[in-house]
Amino acid sequence: MPAAKDSPAYPDVGLDGIEAQCGPDNTAGAPPGTAGLVLAMPICWREAWMGLPEAARLLPTVPTREQYVEHLTTGLEEARRLRVKYVVIRASHGTPEGILSSRHPYSDYDVLEALLEWVYLAAGEKDLGYEILFENTWHAGLRWNEPRLAEHLLTKFKHPRVGFSFDVGKYLLTLGGTTTEQADMRRLRNFAKSLGKLTGKIRSLVLNRPGAAPVASELVRRVRASTDPAEIQKYAKEFDRAVNAQQPWVSAPLKELVEVMEPAYVVHRLGGSGAAWAEQVKKQHSLLA
Repeated sequence: MPAAKDSPAYPDVGLDGIEAQCGPDNTAGAPPGTAGLVLAMPICWREAWMGLPEAARLLPTVPTREQYVEHLTTGLEEARRLRVKYVVIRASHGTPEGILSSRHPYSDYDVLEALLEWVYLAAGEKDLGYEILFENTWHAGLRWNEPRLAEHLLTKFKHPRVGFSFDVGKYLLTLGGTTTEQADMRRLRNFAKSLGKLTGKIRSLVLNRPGAAPVASELVRRVRASTDPAEIQKYAKEFDRAVNAQQPWVSAPLKELVEVMEPAYVVHRLGGSGAAWAEQVKKQHSLLA
């Protein structure tokens, strides 16, 4: 299925459904046929959730825990309204400087522990009618550089329908970036084979390649020099958008990766819109044949 923004303007590309992205308030004007919903996760949430003093420097307004739970609950209820098959929760966190430098003053484990507490308060352990899938990014949290942390998520979050959404592009960033398509595909296949039974918990496979990032060191300098939370966030989001440009695969045999992972959902999450976007989706989808 193609991943699309929450707009019905995306052309029909002949696949089985749409994965929609919630807006900042976790509502989605999703079109008919929406199969999955990606929830919006606020920036710098861990500092506010943990009541850390840094939150006041990083956020123009510091939300309360109750407000964060309400924000996530809104997305979960939106998913029920849309009758989706799954929701995606990005299991990560980063401060602006951490996003730019890849250096974080906390561990992946610390991020996941805070996230689990937050998700549990919003979702509980009851079956909501859809799967809850934790997705990797290249920020601190679930990066798949330590598969035991993925196992920890499954053990700690006792939900009847929990699994993972594996973003191929984000994992390549975790490895240090892309090389050639053929070499990247070998790395991905070898990784999938190394997971053993854990591979069966990867329910959604997200296909894309990361974009080219601007020079991070200059943006780090600007972040450190600024005292304006809005300006600090702007620099981090600028970098994030560039990295997350979501380029298509154009030649690698994606079918081989799907055969190893056997996901329930294959998602073409690509940038752009309109006819150009549709052409990219069709081209990438043809690599599954």
